[in-house]
Amino acid sequence: MRFSLQQNQEQQRGRLQDAAADYNRQGVSAILRGADHEAIYYLLSAAVCEPDYWLAFYNLGNCWAKLSENQAALWAYEQAVRNCHHHAPLFLNLGIVCCREGQAKRALPYLEQALRLNPADAKCSAALGFAYYGLGEWGLAWHWYNKAFRLEPHNADFKVSMRIMEKKISDG
Repeated sequence: MRFSLQQNQEQQRGRLQDAAADYNRQGVSAILRGADHEAIYYLLSAAVCEPDYWLAFYNLGNCWAKLSENQAALWAYEQAVRNCHHHAPLFLNLGIVCCREGQAKRALPYLEQALRLNPADAKCSAALGFAYYGLGEWGLAWHWYNKAFRLEPHNADFKVSMRIMEKKISDG
C-alpha cells in the first residue's frame, strides 16, 4: 500500500510538472504575440502547478518588467533566483529592475552574479555602470561603462554614458 501511495504522488507530481511546462509555453507564446496580460495568466498558472519552476517565474518577471510593473517583476525574479543560479539574464534583469526602483545597492550582487556568469556580455558591465551611477559612484560607473564599450565599441550609448561620467567626475 505504501508503495502505491508513493507511486501515485510521484505520478501526480509528474503531471503537475508537465502542466507547468505547458502553461509556460503558452505564456511565452502570448508574450511573443504581445498579449502580456494573457501571458501573466498562463505563467501564474505554471507557478501554481510547480512552485519551483524558475523558468515560469523568470518569464513572468520579464512580462511584468515589460509592463513597468516593477514590484511584481521583482517578486517574480526573486522567486526564480531561489531555484536558478546559472542563468545570467535572470540576474541581469533582476538587477536592472532593482535599479529602476531606486535600489541600486540591492542590485549590485545580482548584477555581479550576471557578470560572473557571462563576463563577455556588455549589457552586464553597462548595468553595473548604471547601478554605480545610481549610487553616485562616478568613477566606478565610468569603469563599468568603459568595460562595456570595450566589449561593444560600436555601441554609442556606452560612449555617451562614459562622457556623462567624465563630466560628473570633472565637476567634482
